[in-house]
Amino acid sequence: MHRIRKNHRYGTKGICLLLAAMLAVSAVGCRKEEAVSLEEADFSLEEEGQETGSEEVAGSDASDGAEEGQPEQIYVYVCGQVANPGVYELPPGSRVFEAINAAGGLLDAAAGYMLNQAEKMEDGQKIYVPSEEEAQAGEAVPGQADGMPAGSAGPESGEDSDGKININSATKDELMTLSGIGEKKAQAIISYRESHGGFQSAEELMEVEGIKTGTYEKIKDRIKI
Repeated sequence: MHRIRKNHRYGTKGICLLLAAMLAVSAVGCRKEEAVSLEEADFSLEEEGQETGSEEVAGSDASDGAEEGQPEQIYVYVCGQVANPGVYELPPGSRVFEAINAAGGLLDAAAGYMLNQAEKMEDGQKIYVPSEEEAQAGEAVPGQADGMPAGSAGPESGEDSDGKININSATKDELMTLSGIGEKKAQAIISYRESHGGFQSAEELMEVEGIKTGTYEKIKDRIKI
């Protein structure tokens, strides 16, 4: 009887030890699973952070490129023998034929061959399409998209026989034949000379709002006072 009780006691202890061992193994397994889950979560967050950082850098680079690049649009004045003369908004790098198409195309009387229709345009450029009659009479300036018909300047015109524009008497349209001078800058030139009693020198043109050194350098050989 004593032996049976002793065996029973050992059996109970054995069961308790077995249960304790099983619980310990389970706890270790849970900790390992938690550790793996935490590592996976950290890795996932790290990947998301890298992707977000890459997207932000890419977006910043694209934005910087847009700011440092060309203007989003240019404005050109198309007149002469076209269906709808006027100022048109076009993408940078557009060519003369695209401006003509935007203005409704050439009229039947147009001498389109007098222009280099493959020429790239600048912001503020004027495209004058001469008539066939002007071309035959030698009154058009061949190969110049911003050229006015030679000899069309009257006594009150700002364009003299030497082909230079007198900035003290030129009309807005005549000023707009100058490279880089659009309608807004042409009006600013006229307003300046009216309020200052005219220009005393060609260099004074740089005092006009919007006329910088670069613009002046491009047109200085085509202007006079």
